[in-house]
Amino acid sequence: MNNAENKYFHAIQILADNCTGCTACVRVCPTEAIRVRNRKAYIDPNRCIDCGNCVSTCQFHAIIPKSDPLDIINRFKYKVAIISSSYAGQFSEDISYGVAKQALYELGFDEVAEEAMVTDFMITMIREYIRANREKRPILSSNCPAVVRLIQVKFPSLLPNLFHQEAPMSILTRYLREKIAAERDLNEDELGIFLIVPCVAHVTAVHQPEGAYKHLQDGAFSIGMIYGKVREHLKKFQNNPAAIETFEKGLTWALSGVQAELVDTDDIRALSVNGIENVIEILSRVEDHYLDQYDYVVLRSCTNGCVGGCLNVENPFVAMSRIKKMIKDAPLKDINVNPLDELKKEGEFDVAPLSPRSIMELDPDIKKAIQKMKKINEFLIMLPGLNCSACGSPTCYALAEDIVHGKASIDDCVVLLKRHSKEEDSDDDL
Repeated sequence: MNNAENKYFHAIQILADNCTGCTACVRVCPTEAIRVRNRKAYIDPNRCIDCGNCVSTCQFHAIIPKSDPLDIINRFKYKVAIISSSYAGQFSEDISYGVAKQALYELGFDEVAEEAMVTDFMITMIREYIRANREKRPILSSNCPAVVRLIQVKFPSLLPNLFHQEAPMSILTRYLREKIAAERDLNEDELGIFLIVPCVAHVTAVHQPEGAYKHLQDGAFSIGMIYGKVREHLKKFQNNPAAIETFEKGLTWALSGVQAELVDTDDIRALSVNGIENVIEILSRVEDHYLDQYDYVVLRSCTNGCVGGCLNVENPFVAMSRIKKMIKDAPLKDINVNPLDELKKEGEFDVAPLSPRSIMELDPDIKKAIQKMKKINEFLIMLPGLNCSACGSPTCYALAEDIVHGKASIDDCVVLLKRHSKEEDSDDDL
């Protein structure tokens, strides 16, 4: 693997021994990052956006997510967990959110914070950003790391439209790191802050944050893994729950549609989109200026938002229903956002402009690139145009491109082979 391919960290891995070469993953990848050669799948790291479609699709568990092992928290004197809002929806209704949060302390964390704590602050910050950037329409949400990477790969012209502020869990991390270190007199290397996340894109974002000026978190754990570990502690607290404060009203961030509703006001029109195929369609329309009437577009790659992440354990519709009930039944709580406002004024939540991923370049030499394009078109004429993926490439165009790059052969096309075989049989009969 060359240096360019080593550039990107990914929270997905392929278990070659489990792979049957079925090409199901090839067909669902939104950026054509997966190929099957010699009956084994492989991922182009430059194209992969960690959306998790392949993880959810593979029936043979050949493509699996990666997250950090829990024991890395032991490297730190003081350990903090920040839980995604979707965590609350993973537990049956006889287990309160407070108990599910309390059980995390049994895993070794000294403090547990919630993404839900900063929801109201985020809504205010988004509105202010939209009003301050009237020349950009629409502003595109940047909370979903898979969508941010999708824009880098397929829609680079829209990068200036991204909301260039940190995501909620990173904002909370920045605040807690300063607050806890001061209160407990801790050195930087003594305080570990970890995210508990619903999808592989968030794991990737922790290890390789796009646009961040520095790494904020020390690791990321999948909700599924944490869920399995806290279950054994839940019964202990169900009948004797501690007085742990929770912020159910802020759990809206886990759900598709709610963020847009909260941002929407008399002078701001918002749109919410979820599901990677829908996101791609909307981004295409934004690129063509068909949706300039919107001020803000919330884009989530997973079904129903973060509750649909592949690292969750509960069905996204069931999880969404549970969270909506928690939000409805919860009392309002005042949260002091003054420290967050101060950090915002100091520019601590600013994100650097992102660069596109140059995956479409055929060759740095323009003459060679033109020649390669001609060869691609020549092969494309020969190919059947069925886009069946049986060759191991997602489309006939992708196969033609792979052939020109020396990564495939025209003989990989099963349809052409069958045609040639029938023609030869006919010739033999004559």
